[in-house]
Amino acid sequence: MNPAEIEDTLRMVLVSWIVIIAAAWLMGRLCRRIGQPPAVGEIAAGLLLGPSFLGLLAPEAVGLLFPEEVKGPLALLAKIGLLLMLFQVGMEFDFSHLRKKSRVVVFSSLMGILGPLAGGLAIAPWLHRTFAPDLPEFGFKLFVCIALAISALPIMGRILLEMKLERTALGVTAISAAAIDDAVGWVFLGVATAIIKQGDHFSWLPFLGQAGLIVLYFLLLVKVVGPWLIRVWRRQVAQSGAQTFAPGYLALLFCALFLSSLITHKLGIFAIFGAFALGVALHTEASLVRAWRDRFADFVIVALVPIFFTNTGLNTRIGSFDSAVAWGGCALVCGVALLGKLGGCSLGARWGGASWREGLSIGALMNTRALMGLIAISVGKDLGLLNDQLFTMFILMCLLTTATTGPMLRAWLPADLKKIVPRD
Repeated sequence: MNPAEIEDTLRMVLVSWIVIIAAAWLMGRLCRRIGQPPAVGEIAAGLLLGPSFLGLLAPEAVGLLFPEEVKGPLALLAKIGLLLMLFQVGMEFDFSHLRKKSRVVVFSSLMGILGPLAGGLAIAPWLHRTFAPDLPEFGFKLFVCIALAISALPIMGRILLEMKLERTALGVTAISAAAIDDAVGWVFLGVATAIIKQGDHFSWLPFLGQAGLIVLYFLLLVKVVGPWLIRVWRRQVAQSGAQTFAPGYLALLFCALFLSSLITHKLGIFAIFGAFALGVALHTEASLVRAWRDRFADFVIVALVPIFFTNTGLNTRIGSFDSAVAWGGCALVCGVALLGKLGGCSLGARWGGASWREGLSIGALMNTRALMGLIAISVGKDLGLLNDQLFTMFILMCLLTTATTGPMLRAWLPADLKKIVPRD
């Protein structure tokens, strides 16, 4: 690509980026006014800018604002934004509560997998028979179960941060259970991908080894890498007399962050889990967390993360619902997703020793699918397991489950935690 082509691509990317930032900020503000987390507005902004809405009113506008040349660069920016956001999410949570809440975490995460799996097995045969008889049946059923079981770890993190619940026992319990569910979900997704691609040559042994390596790497981060980075940070603070990033330490931190992401990618799970795990390894150093938040948090949330939602909206076509049966299928997917995750996690938390209000609050948080659900759905489409109608059904399911999280959480929070939540 010559300099003139690079300059032209940059111009188109900047125009698209301006539209994304403005639309996400405006819709986020609107959602906040009606009691929804801004993440819901950002997803809605992506849908509004895509073929489902803007494409119906002015089809040429979508191509003008988001030409094919910008989709690759925007997707790359979105991925980098997710890495930075997951790193912050990992740092923001106080995991000291887990010693008292480990039983609740285990039961919530277990039922958060089993409930949606049961729901997926119940509806997948009808969905396949009605909407996609030409798609691989076993792979399709497996994917439906996975899509219903995954929680949106980054969006849950943002909701907890916005509601000032990130360092409460309930917030840490929910984020820990969701992290377990997501890790299991991605392993299942990897298994499903291998089964579909390898067919009769598939073997379980590599995946058992993969799981062991992931656990070992997480322990290495928590016990060795994290403490070392904290010691270097404290030495830098002592030398400079200020709790801010020196260029040398910032370079070291970014190298560690990207290397951790590359390692988890190599281990067969998404790179964002490497970012999250490194954040967890650093969460005990409050001054480091505060310095990162002050310097990077707003930029990541305002400028980078909304790009992912917009890219998803550009691939969502509500107009593909051309019958009452299609809308009925969408309602069924949304209902089973809500019942399986919310009901399963709430019951699991209650059996683990939480009160009903705590259990329902944990269930409401883990019910949000948004970001991670959207990623899983995109993988399913890439594997050829979803057509346009089914893809749109699951996208709307992600939006609905995320939109219901805020109202349900505000209704069910224990009284002592309601005092913490901002009223804006």
